[in-house]
Amino acid sequence: MEHLPELMAILAHDMRNPLAALLTNVHFVQSVARDTTLDIDEALSDSALSCAILSQIIGNLEVLGRAFASSRPSPTPVGTREAASQAVARAAPHAALAGIETVIGAGSSGAAVLVDPMFLGRALDNLLANALQYSPAKGKISIELVTKDERGGLLVTDQGPVVPPEYREVVFTAEGQAVAKKRYDARYGRGLGLYCAAQAARLAGADLRVGERDGQFLVELWAPLAHT
Repeated sequence: MEHLPELMAILAHDMRNPLAALLTNVHFVQSVARDTTLDIDEALSDSALSCAILSQIIGNLEVLGRAFASSRPSPTPVGTREAASQAVARAAPHAALAGIETVIGAGSSGAAVLVDPMFLGRALDNLLANALQYSPAKGKISIELVTKDERGGLLVTDQGPVVPPEYREVVFTAEGQAVAKKRYDARYGRGLGLYCAAQAARLAGADLRVGERDGQFLVELWAPLAHT
């Protein structure tokens, strides 16, 4: 369908406006409510989290619309530590509700990479959402900032189940998602988070790799260094 990307963008915009109003009202009720019960506090927190998850899904509609339109990246220098910090801040409400610690490695200040900043953020949001979905309660998600061979990387590890080696080549593809839906134990069997992460990374001018390190699930995001 020739105009599908434009229609998806319009749909995402139309959905975002009422969702933003709903989230504003939830936050307003949280700010003025007094002497509430634990059940009410949990209901309000769950509502705010659900709004945040819906916002990410809407953002993925925009990602897929741009992907179907074969859009080219609009690269600009972006600091990997800044991008990681912003993604962790956006995921903080979800992480707090799940009791999961999300940390950025202190051993590196990161590097400037040449990417489209909006789509880099979308890719990281999806990677963190996937890690939060599968991490055990009181678990830990780590983001390590590295450089290698003129490329900057953000390595995301979590303590959830590891994707088996035989599925790692297709984990980010549409075909892989279709296969995963038939496997009840598939880490990437619910939603399109990893697929959308890969599409967003491509639109940003980056690429993803999946693997395992010290028994933990690992996703690597790599992008070319920005030389100033």
